[in-house]
Amino acid sequence: MSETGHWIAQGLELDPVGAIGFVYLIVEIETNKKYIGKKNFKGRGKPNKGQVSNWKSYTSSSKYLQSLIKEKGADKFAFIILEQYYTLGGLSFAETWSQVTLEIPSKNEEFINRFIDKVTWKVTEPVTEKHKKRLKHYMRKYKYVI
Repeated sequence: MSETGHWIAQGLELDPVGAIGFVYLIVEIETNKKYIGKKNFKGRGKPNKGQVSNWKSYTSSSKYLQSLIKEKGADKFAFIILEQYYTLGGLSFAETWSQVTLEIPSKNEEFINRFIDKVTWKVTEPVTEKHKKRLKHYMRKYKYVI
């Protein structure tokens, strides 16, 4: 397995020791259906708090997306890390910001997501410019214009 597992992290120097986690984009290549999510680099709750998570092999918390990947094969999907974050609030906000920016709840034909987490925390780490640029780049690449 590569340093980043199945994840494409082109242009990013990942810091799984110092960062909390990352926001990702998964694209079903044949249909261009997309999913935006987040993943922690380390466990946060009992019994695996502080231990390295399964981030290199992780595919999604979405049962539907997991079943698609199992049925079609992981090679039919692009797994892209958009950006990593160093605070939990920043990570959660960046995921939510991406989902809202793309208007995911009203774009069921384009996105697999069906849930957007509510924002109820103080955010001290803003969505990075790199994240915004990478999101725009990959949306254009997979035929979705923001």
